[in-house]
Amino acid sequence: MRGSTNQTRRAYGLIRSLIRSGFLVDDEQLVEDRLVKTMGIPRARVREALQQLAADGLVERRRRTGTRVRQEYFQVPVDDILPWHTPPGFAVRQTDNRVVPSGPSIRTRLGTHDTRVGLVEHVFEHVTSSGVEPLGVRMAYYRERYEQPKVWQRCPSLADAFALVYGVPLGKVDTVIDAVACDTDTARVLGLREGSPVLMREQLLRDVEGTAQEYTFSYYRADRVSFPLGTAPERVGQ
Repeated sequence: MRGSTNQTRRAYGLIRSLIRSGFLVDDEQLVEDRLVKTMGIPRARVREALQQLAADGLVERRRRTGTRVRQEYFQVPVDDILPWHTPPGFAVRQTDNRVVPSGPSIRTRLGTHDTRVGLVEHVFEHVTSSGVEPLGVRMAYYRERYEQPKVWQRCPSLADAFALVYGVPLGKVDTVIDAVACDTDTARVLGLREGSPVLMREQLLRDVEGTAQEYTFSYYRADRVSFPLGTAPERVGQ
C-alpha cells in the first residue's frame, strides 16, 4: 500500500511540474498511455494523480474527451513581478494610490520617522479572449515624496519599475513567502472564496546604497502562481 501511495505522489509531482514549468500548456490533452510509459508508473496510480490534479483545478477530466490541462500556470521569480515566459495579455492595473498613517512597523522597515507614507496597490491580471483573470494583488508602502505612475503601458520588471519610481537602481530584495488563508477583501479581488489558500510574499526593496525604499505585501492565487528560484527553463520546442 505504501508503495502505491509513493507512486501516486511521484506521478502527481511529475505531472504538476510539467504544467507549472510550461511544458504542458492550457487545453493540452494528457494521454494516459503516454504518461504511463514515460513515467514508468502503473495506470491506476497515474489516474489517482490526475484526480488529485483535477481537484486542484489544474486539469479537467471528462469521460469522453479525456483529461486536458485546464489552466496556464505562472512562475513568478522570487525577486520579480514578471512571470517567466510572460504570456501575451499579462497586465498590471493600479487600483489604489493614497497617503496613509505609517505606524511603527512600516517606519522601522523603511527606516523613516515620517508619520505618513504612500500606499499603492496593483492587481496583476491575465487578459485573454475568454475574459480577465486576476492572479495577484500587490500593496507597496513608500516615502510620500515619490510619485507612482497611474498607468503602466505594459507590466515592467521589478527592477525597471523600481528605477523609474525611485530614480536609483534596485540593489537588494529581502523576501519572505508564506501560505495563508485568503481574507474577504483579497478573495473579492482575486475571485476566490474566503479562506482559500493564497501565497503571501512580503518584500523589502533596497537601492544600491542599501536604503530601504519600498515595503510590500503581495497575495497570489496558490492554484495559478508559484515562486521559483534559479533561471527560467526552456519550453519544449524552443
